[in-house]
Amino acid sequence: MAIIVEQDKKPVNFLGIISTIVIIAVLFIGGYFVFFKKPELIEIVSPNNLGNLDELSKINFDPSEVLNSQTFKLLRQFAVGVPNLTPGRINPFKPF
Repeated sequence: MAIIVEQDKKPVNFLGIISTIVIIAVLFIGGYFVFFKKPELIEIVSPNNLGNLDELSKINFDPSEVLNSQTFKLLRQFAVGVPNLTPGRINPFKPF
């Protein structure tokens, strides 16, 4: 009698092969969109009242006139100042 010793064949991992193919495909498609595809241009239609901007650009602004106006002087400030506190300890590595 002859003894025949055969090595067991390992099963093929189809999940690994398919996932590798999907990853490579995603990389190629992403590279195409990033490097080779030209982006579509966005066309913006200008609004009809664009002529009003010419009128606004001709306005002269004088800050002293605003600061000296009666309406500006009637404004009150409701903000409260924040005190300056020293954050943390002088030596943060010193044990408690």
